[in-house]
Amino acid sequence: MLFGTSIWWVLLAVIVYFGMGAIWYSPVMFMKMWQAEIKKKSADMNMAASAMVTTFLAMLVLVCIEAYFVQATGSNTLLRGAYLGLKLWIGFVATTALVNNVFQGSSKKLYAIDQGYHLVGLVLAGLILAH
Repeated sequence: MLFGTSIWWVLLAVIVYFGMGAIWYSPVMFMKMWQAEIKKKSADMNMAASAMVTTFLAMLVLVCIEAYFVQATGSNTLLRGAYLGLKLWIGFVATTALVNNVFQGSSKKLYAIDQGYHLVGLVLAGLILAH
């Protein structure tokens, strides 16, 4: 148990969030727009194992904290879990990423693509954790 949540639910939420990235940044969704915004072509991209491991571990930490908030707020229905994911995204992810986006001069389109992914990921994780 982790913050009152089975580790299996936490791992499922991490896998879904991580797997959603494979879909989100694929050719069927936003790969071409995303690559255009970061000014890289497919040939320039390499799938470094260390980047994937780092991403997975970061999502594990994020989902563990979301599991804590699910328990602390009593978000014990699918709707409440999803709503909590939305609130966490607005309060912590969208805001901090916006600060970086503004100072780095990144495009609004890149912000929307990247942060849209995290919005969907946090909402899905909230659904799973609140089961």
